[in-house]
Amino acid sequence: MTLKDIELTESNHFVAMEYYMLVLNRTYLILLINNKLIGLLGNGLISLEAKGDIFSSKIANSLSVRGDLRNPHSYLKEKYIRNIENINLLDGSILKKGFSNFIIDKERIKDAWYDPSKKWGMGYYPHDGKVYIKTNKRKTREFIILGNQSGADIVNRILPK
Repeated sequence: MTLKDIELTESNHFVAMEYYMLVLNRTYLILLINNKLIGLLGNGLISLEAKGDIFSSKIANSLSVRGDLRNPHSYLKEKYIRNIENINLLDGSILKKGFSNFIIDKERIKDAWYDPSKKWGMGYYPHDGKVYIKTNKRKTREFIILGNQSGADIVNRILPK
């Protein structure tokens, strides 16, 4: 099954940002299919638009998201999606395509919860707080829910039934 085979609906995916190395971030298209969470890198580093010296402004502005910021898909870049759209999502190939991609079996999820408080540093980017996912390996991941999506609804879709 590839990304092209999936009709994206509100119930089978969400778009979220995750910080790493303290200050860097990446954006994911996260699929909820076949009892798995499949995280696909959908954008690299995102920044707020900046004013100041011309060099810093150019860099920051090139990393900012434009368009309808309430639409979660605005945060995804076409070149990232095209890079993975034909890769099998279920056989592990997606993990070889990029080290940032991930697969979490729902049965490995120990807990998931929603924190509606805003993430510091998100500036004018609209977001619905954070969703935390804790796995059996004692690892907890924090996902910032971008645009007009419900973190509470996402947790309900993530938790194993």
